[in-house]
Amino acid sequence: MTNTGFKLYLLFVVSWFLHIGSRIPILGAIRIDFVLVGILFLISLSTNSEKQSDSRQNKINKALLILTAYAILTIPFVEWPGSVIHHGITNFIKAIIFYFFTIKFVRTEPHLKIFIIIFILCQTFRVLEPVYLHITQDYWGSSASMANWEFMYRLGGAPSDIINPNGLAFVILTILPFYYYFFSATWLTKIITPVVMIVSLYALQLTASRSGFIGLLLIVITLILKTEKKIILLFVAGLCGIIFFSTLNPNQKDRYISIFDPTSKNAATAEGRITGVKKNFIVAFRKPLFGHGLGTSREANANFGDTDKPAHNLYAEVAQELGFIGLFFFLFYVKAVIVQVNSQIKTLKKKFNSNHFFYKLNNALQVWFAMNLLFSLASYGLSSYEWYLFPGLCAVLAHIASQIPPEKN
Repeated sequence: MTNTGFKLYLLFVVSWFLHIGSRIPILGAIRIDFVLVGILFLISLSTNSEKQSDSRQNKINKALLILTAYAILTIPFVEWPGSVIHHGITNFIKAIIFYFFTIKFVRTEPHLKIFIIIFILCQTFRVLEPVYLHITQDYWGSSASMANWEFMYRLGGAPSDIINPNGLAFVILTILPFYYYFFSATWLTKIITPVVMIVSLYALQLTASRSGFIGLLLIVITLILKTEKKIILLFVAGLCGIIFFSTLNPNQKDRYISIFDPTSKNAATAEGRITGVKKNFIVAFRKPLFGHGLGTSREANANFGDTDKPAHNLYAEVAQELGFIGLFFFLFYVKAVIVQVNSQIKTLKKKFNSNHFFYKLNNALQVWFAMNLLFSLASYGLSSYEWYLFPGLCAVLAHIASQIPPEKN
C-alpha cells in the first residue's frame, strides 16, 4: 500500500503542478486532484510508517499542527468566517498535505530520487512552456505600468498555469539550485543542465521580476560562498551577468535599475511595494488578535486597504489572515524548520562526501530555502506548497540518511 501511495502521490504532484485538470476537461470535471487527495488520505490511514524519533522533526510536526489548529479554531472570531470555510481552509490544506504526504509516502532512497526528478521536471515544464509560447506565438501573459501611462509586457505562466511574472520567477529560482548541484550526476544532466539554465535565465529576463533578480543574486552569492571553486564560479557568474544585462531592452533595464534608482520610470512601483507592505500591516491591525481569516488577505486589502490584491509580504499576509498571535505561531514553525536545516547540514557534511546524492540534495534544498526566505519579503505564501514541501523533504532526507552507514570518518 505504501508503494501504491507513493505512485499516486507522484501522480498528484504531476497533476497539481501541471494543472492536468484544466488541460484535460474530463479530469477537471471529476476534480482529479481532490480525488487523489482523498485516496491518498485513506491509504495513509491504512498504513503504518516508522515513527519519527528526531526531536527537531517532532517540533516541526507540533508547530504545524498548532498553526493548523489555531487557524481552524479561530474561525468564529475572524472577520469573514464564510470565506475561510469556502476557500481559505481548502487552499491551506492543499498546501500542507505536501508535508504530510511527503513524509508518509517517500520512504526510501529510490523514492526520494524519483520524487525529486518528477518535481524538478514539473517545474522545468512550467518554465519552458511559456517561453515556447513566447517564441512561437509572442505570448506574454502579463504587463506592468510605468511612468507617463506607459506599460511593458512581462512573461507570466502559460494559459493553463495561472501564475504572474513574480510567480514564474519563483519557479525559475526553484529549479536553478537543483540543476547546479546535479549537473554532473549523469551524461544526460550534463547536456540538459546548460540548456535549461540558459532558457531559465532568458525567461527570468522576460518576467522583469525585481524580486526574481534579487533572488537570483542571493542564489549566486550563496553558491559562491559554499563552493571551493569561488574564483571560477565568480568569473562565470560575472560573464553571465554581463550577457544578461546586455540583452535587456530599455524598459527591462529601467525596471531592474528602479531597485536602487528613484528617478527611473519604474521607481513608483518599486516604492509602492515598500509603502504597500506598511499599509498591509495597518490593515492587519484592524483585527490584531485573530485576523480577518485564513485566505482573506486580498479581501481585507480590497475592503480596508487601497488595493484588490493579497499582501506582497508573507508576514504581513499572515498577520492579516491569522492576526499577530497566528504570526507568532507561524514564525515558531519557520524557526523549527531553520533549526532542522542547520542541524542537517552539519550531520550530512560529516557523513557523506560531496559527490553523494544526499549531500548534493541537502545543498540544493538549503539554497532553495534561503532564496525562499528572501522571496517571502516580497510575496505571499501562507497557503503555498513550498513552505510545507521543503520541511517534508528535509525530514525524509534526514530519516533515510540516518539508516545508511557514513562514507567517511
